[in-house]
Amino acid sequence: MAWLVVLEKMVVLVALILVGVISAKAGWVDGRFSQMLSRLVTNLFIVCTILNSVANVPPMFNGQELGTAMLVAFVPFLVGGLAGFLVTRCLRMTGQSRNVAWLCVFFMNNVFVGFPLVEAIFGAEAVFCASLTNIPFNIILYTLGVSLLHQQEGKKKRFNLREIFSVPLLATLAAILIFLIQIPVPVVIADFLSAMGGATVPLSMIIIGISLSAMPMREAFLDWRAYVVSLVRLILCPVLTVLLMGPLLAAGSVTMGTYTIVSACPSGAMIAILCVRYHSDDHMASKIIFLSTVLSAITLPVMTYFLL
Repeated sequence: MAWLVVLEKMVVLVALILVGVISAKAGWVDGRFSQMLSRLVTNLFIVCTILNSVANVPPMFNGQELGTAMLVAFVPFLVGGLAGFLVTRCLRMTGQSRNVAWLCVFFMNNVFVGFPLVEAIFGAEAVFCASLTNIPFNIILYTLGVSLLHQQEGKKKRFNLREIFSVPLLATLAAILIFLIQIPVPVVIADFLSAMGGATVPLSMIIIGISLSAMPMREAFLDWRAYVVSLVRLILCPVLTVLLMGPLLAAGSVTMGTYTIVSACPSGAMIAILCVRYHSDDHMASKIIFLSTVLSAITLPVMTYFLL
């Protein structure tokens, strides 16, 4: 049963997150270590995980199905964007808090949380499907998302194409090319990618734990608006995503299941990072990211039980 697999996986992931929290509280690691490790995981280990999904395993769909999967990959973000827009206005949030909360519903932690869960439930080949969400994630975040954060500084919209084409996105495009052309991957390289990809999950969770250790936990637990925003991200978004994907994908398909899992993930940590960079409300972002990550240990198994 998928929900039981998710529950077991979430127990392991939470344990790994606690390793990060304890390590940070004990002074074994600090914010600089987390920042450097995050770059290493993003630019190397996750890249190996994505490429391994097409190098070591048989393809999960043909070229035509790939086109459909790439199109449907935008659905979770369409849902998140609309849900975030509505909830922040229903809560009568204003200024920095409103835009930051909107983005926290808009963008999920598809890489650090989504990829490990998808691989655990559907296998390594499904990571390729999950990686397709990097395309809308990067395009929308570094255009509309950055534009919203710049509004807080009273600046004009500024899009950075270099940021849109992040390393994971380039790895996804490379994986698509390997898939379409059926480029043979030598066994030695395939084994290397598999070995490197195996380190992605524990390192990713430890990074999240280190980040959570520095967040305002007490304030997060006392902010009722952060709860509402988090639950919209964790419950409403996956339900609406499944409803919209119904006419486009076969029920019970791996693609449907993969995007369902991704849509149920907590808010993306990148929002807090961008808030710091653009001097927006990183305090609100941290609270929502913390709460949604903690609550996802409960909601992800529940959503999987009812939706898969």
